Amino acid sequence: MFRLLFTGLLLLAAFGAGYVAGGREQRSVQQNVQQLKDEMARRTLELERHVTAARLRGHLLEMRDALTTAETQIEHQNFGMARRALADAQHSLQSAFRLDEQGTLTRLRPIEQELTRLQGARTLGAAAMDAIERIKRQISQDNDPPQDR
Repeated sequence: MFRLLFTGLLLLAAFGAGYVAGGREQRSVQQNVQQLKDEMARRTLELERHVTAARLRGHLLEMRDALTTAETQIEHQNFGMARRALADAQHSLQSAFRLDEQGTLTRLRPIEQELTRLQGARTLGAAAMDAIERIKRQISQDNDPPQDR
């Protein structure tokens, strides 16, 4: 009888020790999983910021290209095509504004107004060429969208 009781207590102690060890291991695994989730969320957010910054730069490059096209069309006196290129430039700028969550492009709002003014101008000539050149210069100098590090 004593032997049976001792064996039962020994089995109970062994199961108890296994339960405690298993609980610790489970908590350790849960902590590791949570750390991995947090790290993946941080990396995903960082990658999304980089993708957004690349899209922003892409829209601004499209805008610069459209402005160059507008200049060329004005030189060749294709004013309808020049107005279309100015509209494309404005569309690219508006797309960039939509992506700009941090508000870093607010200094380019006057460019949008200038593009609207140029599209509505009765004539496109030397003054329009100068305005387009100023806009291109401002985009080149001021506006490399911030890169998240």
